[in-house]
Amino acid sequence: MEIDRFKELVARLEQESAASPGRYRAKVAALTLLGFGILALLLGAVGFGLLALAGIVVVVAFTGGTALLLLAKFGKLLFLLAVPLWYLCKSAVQALFVRLPPPQGREIAPAEAPQLFAALQDMRRRMKGPRFHHVLVVDEVNAAVVQRPAFGLVGWPRNYLLLGLPLLEAMPPEEALAVVAHEYGHLAGSHGHFSAFVYRLRHTWGTIQAYVEHIQGWLGRLVAPLVRWYAPYFNAYTFVLARNDEYLADAASAELVGPANAAHALKRVNLITPRHHRFMQATFERMDHDAAPPPDLMHRWAAAAGEPPAEPDARRWLTDALDRVGNPLDTHPTLRARLVALAGGKAAEGDPPPLRDTSAARAWFGDRLESLRGELESHWAAQVAEPWAAQHAAVQQQRQRLADLRAQAARDADEEIETLRLTMRLEPEVDLRDALAAFNAAHADHALGLFLEGTVRLDKGEREGLALLDRTMALDPEATKLACERAHAFLNEHAETAAAEAYAERWRRRDELETQRAWQLENIDGGDTLEPHGLDAAVVQAIRDRLDAPARAQVARLYLARRVIPADPTVRQFVLGVELTWWGRQRGRQQAVVDRLAAIDWPIALVVLTLEGRYAGLKKRFAGLADAALT
Repeated sequence: MEIDRFKELVARLEQESAASPGRYRAKVAALTLLGFGILALLLGAVGFGLLALAGIVVVVAFTGGTALLLLAKFGKLLFLLAVPLWYLCKSAVQALFVRLPPPQGREIAPAEAPQLFAALQDMRRRMKGPRFHHVLVVDEVNAAVVQRPAFGLVGWPRNYLLLGLPLLEAMPPEEALAVVAHEYGHLAGSHGHFSAFVYRLRHTWGTIQAYVEHIQGWLGRLVAPLVRWYAPYFNAYTFVLARNDEYLADAASAELVGPANAAHALKRVNLITPRHHRFMQATFERMDHDAAPPPDLMHRWAAAAGEPPAEPDARRWLTDALDRVGNPLDTHPTLRARLVALAGGKAAEGDPPPLRDTSAARAWFGDRLESLRGELESHWAAQVAEPWAAQHAAVQQQRQRLADLRAQAARDADEEIETLRLTMRLEPEVDLRDALAAFNAAHADHALGLFLEGTVRLDKGEREGLALLDRTMALDPEATKLACERAHAFLNEHAETAAAEAYAERWRRRDELETQRAWQLENIDGGDTLEPHGLDAAVVQAIRDRLDAPARAQVARLYLARRVIPADPTVRQFVLGVELTWWGRQRGRQQAVVDRLAAIDWPIALVVLTLEGRYAGLKKRFAGLADAALT
């Protein structure tokens, strides 16, 4: 389902829910039953196949020669029936028992953190919810509750609590418990058993969709159309309930720790997140100078988190969070709306108090905290060591490149802008306004040169930079979001709210286009429009030359075309359509063939897909193009 259609459907359903909540919940219940009917149909199809094969075996066993004669007479027909049923059953069993990877983190045992588990046990008792099977500490500014079935789509769900140590370092225990209680409220059903059931079922259908993409053969062709039709509608209908349930989960959190702590927690998270982002950004900037990542990351963050943020930063971060426009695809309401709901309809005012007492990390982990910090920072350092070293080496190469460029007697336009860009990157203290102005005077329509001069002038407080950024966006629309961000930050710093909002709106429009474009590039279906590829004969021949014997195995036909992207027709996406042989389809070799073809070093970027299932409609479109057939 297209994003625009989904938004329109959700907007209509929100009105319908507000007008008649009881009737709307009845609709959701009926849609839920339909989903179970679809699952029952799928399992029934598999069961029928198994019974049919078992029946043949029983008949042969009890009728002797007569059955063997019939089997010989209809052997080909039975073979054609048995092979697809075998692959159907095989795919079904694999789909049911393939396990999704569990969340990763440092698991904490009750003996290691008795204060934490005492708080969790009290929360569970008061909120009457299920227990956590695993409590994991992670290195993110986050707290989450995750469910994973024990055996793929079947089996008892395992409940994981993920606690981000950077978040706990910057929050008092009661506010951290408010964050956990909000997530636990969904699992415990604090907003009603039906809503909790729907909340879990939304995640279940997300899991089912993930599995469907990996199911091959007959079962894949049976399952995929049903799931792809049903899941978006179930998501849209339950989206309305899920957004309302966020308010109820906030209320459950407030009941546990008090409305003030719940409100302070919501605000503090929106202060901690940008602050930690800035901290990590400064850390990664050390790649330019340090050959290895810092070994004491968590300890340095703990020291910084204990101090209040600078007042201008805190004010800006909180104001941005309060005024941020809600994402129509996010079930979480805006921060302002959630705070107003917690305050009983009153305006949300006041900042969270400074972190004066013990942090949640210290209160919950006690003497174990130092070793936890050490473990997480060692794990983080090991994870980033390779890309850190690669980036450090790349910066040294850039320094050498800059030196080589400066040593040249003359430079063309590309080399000149590269010199200026590298100077900005490696020597930020150098004032390049005059040099960039001279470059742009000589190359009036050079988008990168205009952008660099515009940002440099804004950094120096010169409003002329705004006009340069506007010119950049006119020449290169892909620079729109980055240019708007720089202009918006400059105008905000100068308290020009209306002008800043104009750039923010421009950013949102571009972001909407890019979101639509990215979605359309990722989501292909049988109704998409195809056009002739328009490639040179030499490129097409180079594509044919790369199709060796293994790549052609089990392939009946190959097609090449350009797919039209409605959000941005200037984008060129080339699609290689694969029609498998009958035997290849029965063996469920679709993914193997796609993987083999995708691994080829093509002369252009290609999206490889098989012309069946959700892509079956493209087969006629490929065949209708004069130059599409490659084989």
